[in-house]
Amino acid sequence: MKADARTKSARPAPPEFFSPQVSEARRFYLDLSPAKKTALAVVCGGSERCQPDYRIQRTSFPFLSIEFVARGHGTLRLRQQKHALQAGSVFCYGPGIPQQIATDPADPLVKYFVDFAGTRALPLLREAKLAPGTFLQLAAPGEVRGVFDELIRNGLKAGRHTPRICATLLELLVLKVAE
Repeated sequence: MKADARTKSARPAPPEFFSPQVSEARRFYLDLSPAKKTALAVVCGGSERCQPDYRIQRTSFPFLSIEFVARGHGTLRLRQQKHALQAGSVFCYGPGIPQQIATDPADPLVKYFVDFAGTRALPLLREAKLAPGTFLQLAAPGEVRGVFDELIRNGLKAGRHTPRICATLLELLVLKVAE
């Protein structure tokens, strides 16, 4: 479904890569086609409570992405390496990075995600040692979850400064993960 071209304020349809295998979601999307010269742009993000049959299998993804597990269990295959997902798991992927994510049907995942692009995006991730293909297990995930919640609150607003606020919160998120 396309947005009505007659209305400048109309938002485009949600991205096709949003999974329908969720029982509850708080998602936002901003500019799904950021300009190539943009320094740092959040494309979309949110939180999802996965259904017991949740499974994602991709050979690539159009944007850089960070995912964070708040609750539940599952498995992740990232660049042919298998990881156990649990509260505090963080991983990053992007273009050219195959990923498979599956929830444990007995304890479905509740996870957060943010997708982004820009000329500063990859250098920021590399500086924080969170390059695409990286998996980390955080010992104290509370602050990271708090930044994700703030990112979602702001992403759902349609304010003039929303894109810039979200880009700033993304940078904070990456630094909190690195810390």
